[in-house]
Amino acid sequence: MHAVTNENLARGSRMLLVVALHIAALYAIATSLGVVRPPSIIQPLQATIIEATKQPHVAQPLLAKPQLQQLNVDVQDTPPPEVDVPVDTTVAPPDASPNEAISDANLQVTRRVEPSYPPASRRAGEQGTAVFSVLVDPSGHPQQVKVQTSSGFERLDQAAMEAIRHWVFNPAVRDSQKVAAWTSVRVKFQLQNAQG
Repeated sequence: MHAVTNENLARGSRMLLVVALHIAALYAIATSLGVVRPPSIIQPLQATIIEATKQPHVAQPLLAKPQLQQLNVDVQDTPPPEVDVPVDTTVAPPDASPNEAISDANLQVTRRVEPSYPPASRRAGEQGTAVFSVLVDPSGHPQQVKVQTSSGFERLDQAAMEAIRHWVFNPAVRDSQKVAAWTSVRVKFQLQNAQG
């Protein structure tokens, strides 16, 4: 019987605690909504404005601008390489293969693309003269470009060959028909400040 009484007492105290918490929660809600006035024991909150103390003026450090020094880069305005097309004409039949084409023809260039001086070659001071054999088809377009004599620098040879591939020539004529022909083209790469 003693155990039953303790159990009833514990159950009753828990119930009382739950009821008290509910009442406190309802009172807090009612007070915050203004339905119930809080007791006079609780003083209303008052806000006081306190002037901020003035901070002493701290001078901003002057930032020095970095001084930039312009490097003097010696970029020379190099004229385009010199190009020569030698004069000698030999003609081949219209449907000739490269072996049957006219050799040593002097064909006039109707549209020329100037070779560009490769920047790496310019920086390295590379210069020289290259001679190319060019097979021109009956329509006047280069079909093959071969190095006959190198400038001594592959970059210069490649730059010249790339430009020559975009040229247009007056085709060779044999018996009033346009035919394929080989011609020679000389390209000279020379830096402006170089002598010779």
